[in-house]
Amino acid sequence: MSIEARLALVLGLLAFGTVAGLIWRSRTGRAKNVQSGELINLAEIGATKNGVPVTQFGKKVTFLQFSSEFCTACRQTARLYGELEQVHPEILHIEVDITNRVDLANKFNILQTPTTLVLDSHGRVTSRIGGAVKQQTIEDEIGSFVI
Repeated sequence: MSIEARLALVLGLLAFGTVAGLIWRSRTGRAKNVQSGELINLAEIGATKNGVPVTQFGKKVTFLQFSSEFCTACRQTARLYGELEQVHPEILHIEVDITNRVDLANKFNILQTPTTLVLDSHGRVTSRIGGAVKQQTIEDEIGSFVI
């Protein structure tokens, strides 16, 4: 293979990787509606807040975030939800570390962290957000619920 052919191959692979990366990045952090409407059991997932078991969902919406220990985007996402939770008491954020909860990762088909399940006030899954959440996505999800 000539040097020109090798160079063309490398440039082609680089262009393909760049386009694929841009497409992936544009789709991550967006909410996708969930048709199943599965009900979440807080006791089953072992949901806690500041070491205290969580027994009720948020009055308006609950953001159930699945994270892992070494995930930088998970910390950023949790911070955004935490700030929102302080301003709006009708919103609840629960973070579950799936490092030792592979059963939950399998049950809820968690393929990346962070992944957030958006729940209504009864614990029904209405949508899911894969990847680092965007502020606009959070606002749109909150706006879709009424108290």
